[in-house]
Amino acid sequence: MPDHRVKRITFNADADLLEQAKKALGTTSATDAINRSLAEVVRSGSLQSLARDGVPGLTPEMLRELRRPRTF
Repeated sequence: MPDHRVKRITFNADADLLEQAKKALGTTSATDAINRSLAEVVRSGSLQSLARDGVPGLTPEMLRELRRPRTF
């Protein structure tokens, strides 16, 4: 069982866009493609904030952690 919260939802998605996302992300399921996409959006926003605002005391180790790929 995953160690993170899961919320079951129903929504309408563009089928062609979802297939393109699955191919681009190398996933086989819609769930994996959506989770990977959401993780990338959050990661991108965090990195944009970091670039814009900076972080006093940021260490190379902290930066490596922010950059590490996420898996589901």
